Amino acid sequence: MTSPPQKLDILEQKSEVFTNTNQVVQTDAPMLTRGMVLDECRIMCTSHQINLREKIFFRIIFETLLRPFEVLNLQIEYWDRKQGFVTALKVKAKTRPKKGNKNQKEWLPCLPKTRALTPTTNEMLREYIGNRKKGPIFINEKGDMLSLEWFNQEINRYAKLLGIQKPKKYYVDNKIQRKKPRVLKLVTCMALREAGERTHDNAGGSRKLSAVGADHTMQVKERNYEKVGEDIEQIIQSFKKYHPAFVENW
Repeated sequence: MTSPPQKLDILEQKSEVFTNTNQVVQTDAPMLTRGMVLDECRIMCTSHQINLREKIFFRIIFETLLRPFEVLNLQIEYWDRKQGFVTALKVKAKTRPKKGNKNQKEWLPCLPKTRALTPTTNEMLREYIGNRKKGPIFINEKGDMLSLEWFNQEINRYAKLLGIQKPKKYYVDNKIQRKKPRVLKLVTCMALREAGERTHDNAGGSRKLSAVGADHTMQVKERNYEKVGEDIEQIIQSFKKYHPAFVENW
């Protein structure tokens, strides 16, 4: 499936801007400050140069704020074709310090997470899945489930191909480790997820609902957001109203 004609000029513009993709910038900025801008997200979600399977994977991360490993584990059986919903069942269990004993952890129940897809992504999914009735959504040509490492390599490859990858050296705040800087790739699957939340908020969406939609830990939510319950309908409506991928119908 190719990108709509009106989106192709964006690809050309961005390719001209990032001419030196091998340049590594030194920085002390926090590792999680990746800073993918909206145009870069749009490119990764609409480029006609990206294969359908990978494009769907990137789009679901950006639209739903599911973690990459949760998208990887999506099953066909839990995709609602008519309503355009996906439900992540294999979610990572969370832990918190056990009451009265900070050294021990207790398991918290992990509920399924239902998120809405844009109509375009839902149609792409129809085309990609075809006649398959069950099993993992994202598989290779042999029918085996793909790995997260493979998708991380693919998003880096496509980001370089499209001229939007921006690697930089990151120095952790430690005198010993400063001698061994890490080179971070700023266009990644997790960066796409973080940008999805940020662009939703910047467009006027509820920061509280996007925090719940992204399933932040309680510590992060209490520090940065007000507490809210997980109201699936509110989250879905907020994303449909404010998230660029839904509003602009990518």
